[in-house]
Amino acid sequence: MLTRRSLATGLAAGGLAACTDGRNAAALIDDGRADALVVMDFAPPLSLDALPAGWRHRVFWTRAPMRMSLTKKDGVDALRCETASSASMLLRDVDVALATRPRLSWRWFVELPIDSPLDERTREGDDHPARLFLSFVTSGGERRAMEIIWGNKFLARGDWKYLGSFPHYVANGGAANVGRWHAEEVDLARLTREAWPAAPPVKLVELGVFCDSDETRTRSIAYFGRLALLRA
Repeated sequence: MLTRRSLATGLAAGGLAACTDGRNAAALIDDGRADALVVMDFAPPLSLDALPAGWRHRVFWTRAPMRMSLTKKDGVDALRCETASSASMLLRDVDVALATRPRLSWRWFVELPIDSPLDERTREGDDHPARLFLSFVTSGGERRAMEIIWGNKFLARGDWKYLGSFPHYVANGGAANVGRWHAEEVDLARLTREAWPAAPPVKLVELGVFCDSDETRTRSIAYFGRLALLRA
């Protein structure tokens, strides 16, 4: 039986393959002019009812999707994501070299964390109130995917979690950090070298937000602010 994680990996592979067949003609391209290349901005005129070209709400075959809405949270334009034993992703196609823009910045706010006795380091407990999903390609055209996650009880900032060979990097988390905005920044070039030292990716081709509580049958609420790629 396919698990949600294997479905996510397979769907990522399908999206990456589309980079060579023209379907991703609407991918965000780096023209090199801005200091911050904004990938997702949740301020008007963005509409979730009619997503712009290159954006997708990716749902899973056997899971209800998260509920999304645009709002202001403590004065910040944000995407509100609520789950109830559900999971899905909001994704955008991009075409950006990691050598040029290796740094990813974003803001997130966890209002309702995952409350479960299950260990988040296992497949049975693999839920997080806030994640970023990233897809890459190597110089040889090989596909790679990873997540940047909010830890629950057992994972803290700087930890790595692997389910099989699928890497997750923990950027924040824990009960003490719930209930307020956090501004984050990671070096994607460094993280991908750690995850795949033999053949690190050279290009980011997909970035998205992802919330889930389907494995633990719980609930979660999280907000995301602007996501941007920054120069080296």
